Amino acid sequence: MKIYSLLFALLWLQGCHSKAQNEVSYPKLVIPAGTGQYCFIRSIMQDKAGNIWFATSGAGVYRYDGKGFVNFTTKDGLNNNLVNCMLEDSRGNIWVGTKDGVSKFDGKRFNDFALPWTRTPITSPFFRQTVPQKGCMPQANKTVLSMLQDKMGNIWFGTQDEGVIQYNGKTFTEFLANEGPLGNDGFHHVAIFNMYQEKSGNIWFGSYRYDGKTFKNFPFIENTSDSSDIVVRSYKDMLEQKSFFSSTNNILEDKKGNLWLNHSCRYGVAKYDGKTITNFTDKDGLCDNIVRAIAADKEGNIWIGSKRKDARGMKEGCISIYDGKAFRAFSTEKMSNSSVESLFVDKDNNIWIGTREVGLYRYDGKTLTAFTEKQVNN
Repeated sequence: MKIYSLLFALLWLQGCHSKAQNEVSYPKLVIPAGTGQYCFIRSIMQDKAGNIWFATSGAGVYRYDGKGFVNFTTKDGLNNNLVNCMLEDSRGNIWVGTKDGVSKFDGKRFNDFALPWTRTPITSPFFRQTVPQKGCMPQANKTVLSMLQDKMGNIWFGTQDEGVIQYNGKTFTEFLANEGPLGNDGFHHVAIFNMYQEKSGNIWFGSYRYDGKTFKNFPFIENTSDSSDIVVRSYKDMLEQKSFFSSTNNILEDKKGNLWLNHSCRYGVAKYDGKTITNFTDKDGLCDNIVRAIAADKEGNIWIGSKRKDARGMKEGCISIYDGKAFRAFSTEKMSNSSVESLFVDKDNNIWIGTREVGLYRYDGKTLTAFTEKQVNN
C-alpha cells in the first residue's frame, strides 16, 4: 500500500511540474509587445475554482488565480486571439468565443469546437472597416459574440451574422438567422452581443426574449434629441429598418428582478420591470450615454461603465453607480486607460474594471489597484 501511495505522489508531482513548465505565471497581466491601443478587455468571468478569466480583443485570454496571470493564445490552441466571450459549463469546461468560432479548454490546451456555419464566406456590414486595425472588431462571419448554458443544460452561441445556435450535447438548432436587415449578400444580419436567462426561465438574446416557444423583440426607445449627431441619425435609421443595431449589448438582473439593458450607442441604460421600460441618461446623472458595461455588487448597487470625451476631445472612461435612488460618480482619476469596456464583481465583491489598451483594475471597496503591465522589449 505504501508503494502505491508513493507512486501516486510521484505521478502527481510530475503532473504539477509539467503544468508549471507549460504555464508561466506573472504577478500582473502582461500586454504582448505590438498590441494595438484599441485592444481591450472584452469580458470577465470567474470559474468554480475561483480563478478569474479575462477575454481580450487581440491578446487571447488570461487566467488569474489570485497570485498571478497566465496568458493563453493561439500558441495554446486558441483558434484566434480576438476573444469576445467566455463560459464555464456545468461540468467545469471553459468555452471561449472568438472571431473564428469556439475553442474549448481541456485543462491544458484549447481545442477547436466546430459550429455548423452555413454562410461562408460573408463580410458583415456591421464590422466593415475602411482601414483595418490590429485588435479591432472582426470583419467576417464565424464570429461568436456571446455564450450561455441554460437551466436545461443546452449551450447557446450568439453569433455575428447567423443568429443564435443551440447545442444540446448532440445536435445543433439555429434561431433568429432570418432577423435583422437584409444585406447586399442576400442574407439577414443580426448580432447577438449578449445572452441572459431570467430566474423565471425566459432567455434574452440581445433584445429578443424567448419563453421556450416564441421570440419577442423589445425595441430600444430613442433617448436623445440631438438629431445632428451622425451616430444618432444612423442608429435611428437602423432601428426603423429592424437592424442588428437594435440588439442589446448587455443584460443584467438586479436583486428586485428588474432587468437592466443597454446599447453601445448614445442611449444610456434602460430598466425593465416586466411591464414598463424606464430610461436613464446623462440628464438623470449618468456620466455618459455611451454605456459599454453593467454589473451589480452584493449590496445591490448597479455599476455602469461608459466612455466619453473630455474638454480636449480625448476619450476617457467613466463609471456611474446607481444605488436605487440616484447616480453617483466613481473616481477614475487613477485609471490611465480610455473607455471602460467591461465590469465584473467577483465572489469577494471586488469590482474588476477592464478598459482599452488592455487596462485592468480592481477595486476592493477602498483601493483601486492597477493590474496591467506592458511587455519590456530587450
